[in-house]
Amino acid sequence: MPENFLTFRIINDRETALDFSEVLKQNNILFYIEEDALNFDPSYANNQLNKDYRIKIRQQDFTPAAKAFEDFYRPQLDKIEKDYYLFDFSDEELQEIIVKPDEWGYLDYELAKKILADRGKEIQPEKTIELKNARINELSQPETIKTETIVIVYIVTILFWFIGIFIGWYWAYGKKTLPNGFRVLTYSQKTRSHGVRIFAIGIAILIFIIYSRILRPYFDSLPSSDYLPDPF
Repeated sequence: MPENFLTFRIINDRETALDFSEVLKQNNILFYIEEDALNFDPSYANNQLNKDYRIKIRQQDFTPAAKAFEDFYRPQLDKIEKDYYLFDFSDEELQEIIVKPDEWGYLDYELAKKILADRGKEIQPEKTIELKNARINELSQPETIKTETIVIVYIVTILFWFIGIFIGWYWAYGKKTLPNGFRVLTYSQKTRSHGVRIFAIGIAILIFIIYSRILRPYFDSLPSSDYLPDPF
């Protein structure tokens, strides 16, 4: 896997993923697509695995890539049929899209701005930049796990140590990728501290299991020195 490449978008349709890749190619942005198999289709409709397609690019290309997609969709806005669902959104709902562009596609983001402008409520470019920066600042804030959830995970770790190892590691060292490509620790210092402890407990239980079920029986099976022949 190429180094220093981060997930830019997750798409569950192959054709859309390929369309995205064409935009990146046109703007000379390095990328690769990683396929993630999710689950088998029990209906056997397509007789294949359902997949996510992760489009990965370099950290420094996140902002240029976002601009490339905004520029790509902007000229297409006039071709969108009037029965498209965003045309029924209220001004407040459209503004929510602009405040949180990371939760919507580039097409919806650009269309929301156009619809507001057509309604006489255009948002100036300086304001959109300000909103994007505010959103990045909001997303960069560390998350805190509730105390009752932490207590439950401690109990689960004692009963199912492998789950504790996974959760503990994720809480302690997990990172999230921001829309600008920067990566920050996901959880607060308090949660990370509990994560370290939970991870350590899980590892300690694993070591105990290995010792009690494998190493100790092995050493107990070795012949005692009392039964070794006297060399003299």
